[in-house]
Amino acid sequence: MYGVFEEIKKQTLTLMTAALGFVAALVWKDAISAWLAPLYKSAEGATSLTIAAFVVTIVVVIVTIVLAKLLAPKEAKEG
Repeated sequence: MYGVFEEIKKQTLTLMTAALGFVAALVWKDAISAWLAPLYKSAEGATSLTIAAFVVTIVVVIVTIVLAKLLAPKEAKEG
């Protein structure tokens, strides 16, 4: 029975962490939108938003790759 409570605590922590990450993502979305606004204010709406989405996607992929390499477990870095 003790294992069930430990699993509930573990899952609750995971869910709370994910929720906080979602809140942070929403704030970052607004910040990034403010920075990219000059790019799509002067162009056509959908086209410029699509271009901005591609740029942000490329940056996110690069940052994700760098973070994955920096935060990889020690065993994975040696191999």
